[in-house]
Amino acid sequence: MRTKLFSTLCFLAISIFTFFSTQITGGFIIIEPPFPMPQRPAPLKIKNHDIQVSIDKQIATTKVTQVFHNPNNYELEGKYIFPVPQNASISNFTILVNKKKLHAKILDKNKARQIYETIIRRRKDPALLEYVGRDMIQARVYPIAAHSNMSISFEYTEVLKANNGSVQYRHSLGADKYSNKRVSNVSITVKINSEKNIVNIYSPTHELSTHKDDKRKAKVHCTEKNVNSSHDFILYYTVPQNEIGFNVLTYKENKKDGFFLAMMSPNMNATRQQIVAKNIVFVVDRSGSMGTKKMQQAKDALKFCLENLNEQDHFNIIAFDDRLELYNNKLVRANYTQIQQASAFVDTIHSRAWTNIDEALEKALYMLPNNSNPNMIIFLTDGRPTAGECNITRIIENTQKRNRNNTKVFSFGVGYNVNTTLLDKIALDNKGTSDYVRPCENIETVVTHFYKKIANPVLTDLFLQSTGTNIKEIFPINLPDLFHSSQLLIMGRYTKGGNVTLNLSGKKNKTEKEYIFTTKFAKNDTSNNFLPRLWATRKIAFLIDNIILEGESKEIVEEIIRLSKKYGIITEHTSFLIDTDNDDFDTLFDDENGCVKFLDSTCYSLSCASQDQVGKSAVMRAKNQENLRNCSHISTSYTIGKNSSSKKEKMRTIGSRTFYLKDNIWIDAEHTNSSQITKVKLFSNTYFELLKTNPNISIYLSLGKNIIIKTNTGSIQVYDS
Repeated sequence: MRTKLFSTLCFLAISIFTFFSTQITGGFIIIEPPFPMPQRPAPLKIKNHDIQVSIDKQIATTKVTQVFHNPNNYELEGKYIFPVPQNASISNFTILVNKKKLHAKILDKNKARQIYETIIRRRKDPALLEYVGRDMIQARVYPIAAHSNMSISFEYTEVLKANNGSVQYRHSLGADKYSNKRVSNVSITVKINSEKNIVNIYSPTHELSTHKDDKRKAKVHCTEKNVNSSHDFILYYTVPQNEIGFNVLTYKENKKDGFFLAMMSPNMNATRQQIVAKNIVFVVDRSGSMGTKKMQQAKDALKFCLENLNEQDHFNIIAFDDRLELYNNKLVRANYTQIQQASAFVDTIHSRAWTNIDEALEKALYMLPNNSNPNMIIFLTDGRPTAGECNITRIIENTQKRNRNNTKVFSFGVGYNVNTTLLDKIALDNKGTSDYVRPCENIETVVTHFYKKIANPVLTDLFLQSTGTNIKEIFPINLPDLFHSSQLLIMGRYTKGGNVTLNLSGKKNKTEKEYIFTTKFAKNDTSNNFLPRLWATRKIAFLIDNIILEGESKEIVEEIIRLSKKYGIITEHTSFLIDTDNDDFDTLFDDENGCVKFLDSTCYSLSCASQDQVGKSAVMRAKNQENLRNCSHISTSYTIGKNSSSKKEKMRTIGSRTFYLKDNIWIDAEHTNSSQITKVKLFSNTYFELLKTNPNISIYLSLGKNIIIKTNTGSIQVYDS
């Protein structure tokens, strides 16, 4: 998978002494012109940004290489400034410019603060405030030749901390959010060599491509082109504490409810005997609309699934159009002979006739037994019901009534002619998932990728309880089964911090199992500031699912809007939240009680979540909703219309806060009209005194020159003259 990287290194900008001041993406280079220049120089362009990380037994070595292009007709010289990562113990720092080693100074945070503040005062730009309080590395860079590329690389080593078996690596990628310049190519590669088996690898900020060389070695990679937005890159890897690897991250602000993320995965040492036997029925559409190409891809996918069944599994195949054809009249054991015969049966399937979905699902559900093994149906169709029962509502109701044996239904829609409401509701009602294969995609690739995840159940019928704190609003609501070589992410809220015991129960090979994990939930720790937004994304997905299943209600709509506004989560259902040019913007945000007003359904209704059941827009909406349900990193993006890029520029998320641009002022989403406002002039003595007395506020002040920030005692408004 390729990442939605959204980021570049926050450590370059350009600041010309005397009357020049230009910002670029990356950190900060202070450019001193070697001779008087008649005009302001064009900003440097970052062409490539490469980060190579090697983690060996919790010692991380990071090498950063950036390639810049000087588009001017004259050379430049300057100073390269690199803010040291927070809490990092830096050693072995080297810096190269065009492969030549430079002398670099390492400055402590007090000396660095003076330099940061001097640059901020001179440049009249608060962007560097994010790094006040950090050490700094500084080096002179010369020359930056006209119309040429310049390569800067640096390397540093740090010791990573482990907490309850979880090791965190973090690399700042921040200042790009202060610039509209794009970076041509960005790449991050991390190689991990652990003393113990690696069970979980997770990034809350980026989508990773992961490869495990063996149980103790792994490589992750993410890359993107032409990007201009950023998050710090955060990576966790965990080692097993038990038969089930279980690790928890938490976030809590003082007396407010906290947020937690539980990561769990089976120990890689699990044997084939520990894999739970499953009952599975493959229900495949062979109606005329499948045609030759789609039918062949579906058959290839089905053969892959058959070849990867476990010998203790039981299975059957139902091919359907307006009538049914079964491989066998009952479930059969997945031994070699049956797999070969079933594969031959698949070869005989050809597209023809109409589509009787209701009867096919009925047959599959009644075929699955009532025993302790997990029951599954993989249902693949490219169309709408055209034979037998054709009423969508009744098919959905029939499927749920007939599911008497806790069968999970996984739906796959092929093409744009499927009814997304039918497939989504069948999956949601029956504790499964739905996915869609667009015309440009390969059916075999999508289905086989999914099947790899669910092929080997280890623990089923999961339930999570706690002692020491009250956990609530857990997502997903119905915990899915835990599979070999996969991980489960559970997000929720909790009431108080301290020592907590979590009990995970489930079934394993007909036996009730219970796993007990002891950990600490934070009492006041906001370092994992991505957690509130991840949790809110999952909750919004749950609320939209309620609209899909039950229809729209005023209360649900208001809660979706409130969460979307507070946490900056924009979907096709809530993209209007950042359309600050809309006439209804004041109506939405300026309620005298600080509450979001309900908007008339004719304007901003979420009822579209259950409209357009067939067609390209319906399929894209359904895929977006599935992304929301499974959201695991904060850089996930969603299609919100052709004007989405311009709208996104009116919203910024920093840490756990969201800011909206209105009348050229960045306004904290938590600010209300009833909040008492203290005004502070930009770059005044009071402004810098505020930074010293409230150092945690600097990350928000770095957003811009006009900003309103909510605090515990009111709001602070920073204004420019």
